[in-house]
Amino acid sequence: MTIREEIQTRFNGNLQRVRNIVGLYTASTRKRKGRPAVQETDLLRAAVVLLHATLEDLLRSSAAWKLPTAAAGVLSEIPLAGSRGNKSLGLQELAAFRGRSVDEVISRSVSEYLERSSYNHPGDVKAILEKIGIEKSIVDGFAATLAVMMARRHLIAHRADRNPIRGPGHHEAQSLSSSAVTRWIDTVERFGTAVLSRV
Repeated sequence: MTIREEIQTRFNGNLQRVRNIVGLYTASTRKRKGRPAVQETDLLRAAVVLLHATLEDLLRSSAAWKLPTAAAGVLSEIPLAGSRGNKSLGLQELAAFRGRSVDEVISRSVSEYLERSSYNHPGDVKAILEKIGIEKSIVDGFAATLAVMMARRHLIAHRADRNPIRGPGHHEAQSLSSSAVTRWIDTVERFGTAVLSRV
């Protein structure tokens, strides 16, 4: 199996996991009337978080594959592994890599850099795609939907999707529909397919 095929297989599997969560939500609310409870829509919130992770995994995996062979100008933005972002190098920093090839050091540095990376808005996505040689304009047709999904994931992960409006008729968490989540899944799938066809 090629690296591209491995990334594609994992991407497809992760998308299926997200769809499975939405399916659980649909099954649990099928016979109910009225607005679903917060605990029920928490399944959709979990799906959004996993969907965002699916997108990030695709981007990180593609970058881990392509960045080690990128041009020196691209690599200049990636700190040496273990340097904690310090760009000045002395022999003491290099001593940690005795016996390793330059390619091994670059790969390890890229891996460490990617472990700390996150993609929280379309601009972040454009930046990493540009680094791996994919035209950043590929994001443009998907940017609006990705931005909404990413912003919602941020609210879910960092604010527990808290509803700022209080009072009768308002749940403690913001409303979320399965149709919105399904639309986001479809967008991530189409975007990921476009990326994988160019990587």
